[in-house]
Amino acid sequence: MSIFISVTKYIRIGIGDKNDNPPYFDQSLYEAEVNEDEDIQHTVITVTAKDKDESSRIRYEITQGNMGGAFAVKNETGAIYVAGPLDYESRKEYKLRLVASDNLNENHTTVVIHIKDVNDNPPIFDRPTYETQITEEDDRNLPKKVLQVTATDGDRDRTPDIVYFLTGQGVDDQDPANSKFAINTTTGEIYVLKPLDRDLPHGRSQWRFTVFAEDEGGNGLVGYADVLVNLKDINDNAPFFPYAIYTGNVTENGTAGMTVMTMTATDYDDPNEGTNARLKYSIEQNQVNENGELIFTIDEETGVISTAVCCLDRETNPEYTIKVVAMDGGGLKGTNVFKGR
Repeated sequence: MSIFISVTKYIRIGIGDKNDNPPYFDQSLYEAEVNEDEDIQHTVITVTAKDKDESSRIRYEITQGNMGGAFAVKNETGAIYVAGPLDYESRKEYKLRLVASDNLNENHTTVVIHIKDVNDNPPIFDRPTYETQITEEDDRNLPKKVLQVTATDGDRDRTPDIVYFLTGQGVDDQDPANSKFAINTTTGEIYVLKPLDRDLPHGRSQWRFTVFAEDEGGNGLVGYADVLVNLKDINDNAPFFPYAIYTGNVTENGTAGMTVMTMTATDYDDPNEGTNARLKYSIEQNQVNENGELIFTIDEETGVISTAVCCLDRETNPEYTIKVVAMDGGGLKGTNVFKGR
């Protein structure tokens, strides 16, 4: 008799996963935005890929579009972060090609990062220094426009909202009623408010102040330029002699041509502006001797007074008084007296 014995064995067969699937992204395009002044290492966006192969380890790399190395990606996480300086005015967006690889297969997606403009550029004037000339003591049609300044916002795509203001010579911030200059805060037009004196002792030939332009309606960044206002001289000052009277000694029995005294006048007008301060001297009231001859003469350029005759006699006339005139090129004059003994 035959006996059959049946034996059952269970064999576990493991099927190894083959790396036969490439990584894939859920989207073909990702978009993000970042401020142009954002800090280095700031994470902008994290983009991750998937892989149907269970054992795959995905690594990420930016392969195109990363101008200047502005961004970088963390290889293991797909986090894209700021790696270099950003400037909206230079580049408004970056179109990055992000590759995901499992060491055998790879795939890619596009990441567009938009750069957001921030107020990081102050207004810029069209020139560093503005200069103009006006006539001194001109009181017509005040306040009068003397020039206009113009600034533009360095942040090109921002709505321009620039406010102008002044500081410096002729500008009284504490009491504007004392100011000699003012500016239209919107247009940049600068006005002179009062007649200005150019000449000494209290005037000035040039006014120098600073114009500022502030963006964001006066709450942002500030740019500046210098303003020079030069005063054109007019003949508004007569010559004058600094002393009330001049006295000197006349040598008795001296020869003709002997120097007696130098009388010099002052004119506060500009000596470099025409003939306003160019002086000529003359004797308006002279003395004569017994022969009817003029006793004194004066050099019209230097004001040096000399004897015109000889042999003056003290016993005949112990004192001589003459009147000297200094006249400028514009016809204004000053007078004084010389007494010689």
